[in-house]
Parts: sequence; structure tokens; C-alpha cells
Amino acid sequence: MYFNLSPKSSTDTFSNLGLIHPLMIGNEFATPPIQLSEESQSDYEIICKYALKQKWTQWIDFKSYLKENTNTVVITDTRQIIRFASAGFERMTGYSTDFARGKSPKILQGKDTEPEVRANIREAIQKRQMIDAVLTNYRKNGEPYLCKVTIYPMFNKTEKLVNFLALESEVSE
Repeated sequence: MYFNLSPKSSTDTFSNLGLIHPLMIGNEFATPPIQLSEESQSDYEIICKYALKQKWTQWIDFKSYLKENTNTVVITDTRQIIRFASAGFERMTGYSTDFARGKSPKILQGKDTEPEVRANIREAIQKRQMIDAVLTNYRKNGEPYLCKVTIYPMFNKTEKLVNFLALESEVSE
């Protein structure tokens, strides 16, 4: 039996015979591409450019995280000053990303923000370690909400700490 493997051959040729085109083998296990909203795609591209500029050595799956437009990515410098916040930041907190830039994430904390959680985060940052935490933050209008945050120290190729990156999402009790 002769098979045409030229670029003009189609998978239909093979499926009619009950066979799989050689170039399709394994594709049934491939993860479908993640579709982002235009806003999230823009955030993703900005984060990628920032990562390249800072020469980060580790990579976090921002694309799947940004798929949920209520999630947010916050990048701070080593002094914990916000340099970038994704569009989800405004939806979650009520603060514009322009307002947040140049401020500390502490603007989101208030009277019921758990001191022990804050201490754990501070310790992890000082030790340059990743941390997962859930803490009470406050929106611009003063309303409290629970925020799950994962903070990563981001190092460059010379192993110098250059940023902290936080993946944040609102959680229910």
C-alpha cells in the first residue's frame, strides 16, 4: 500500500483507512493551547518582556494563571515596591494598576490582616524563599477579602535576587 506523505496529504486520507497520519501521533496527548482574553494576553506579554529584561532564571506558568481574569500577578522590586500589577489587580482590589505602581503591597492590609501571616511572609522574603499564604486584605472601598498569595523570589543568571513575584487570587472562607 502506498501512502502519500507529502505536505499535501491530509489526515483524512489516513482516517479513511483507519490509520493515523505519522505527524499526528502523540498529538492526542498534547495540551490544547491556552486562550487568554486580550487584556490577559497583553499582561502575559508584558510579564514575559519584564522576565527577559531582568534575566529571570526560573519560569512560572503565568499563562494558565492569567486564564482566570480574576487572578492577578504582582511584581515587586527587592524592596517590595510594586513595579507591575496585572489587570486582575484592579478587579480584585479596586485600586488601579497605575495607583499601585510605586507603592508597597501593604496598602492592601488593614486591622484584621493576620499578624502571624504577615510575619511568615516577611520571614520568607528575608530568607528569599517561596511562600504560600492566605491573608485578609482590604479593597479600596474598605471591604475585607481573603487573598491566597504565592510569592516567589526571582533571581537572575548571576543568582542575584532581582524581584519578587506574587500570584494572587481571592478565596472564600
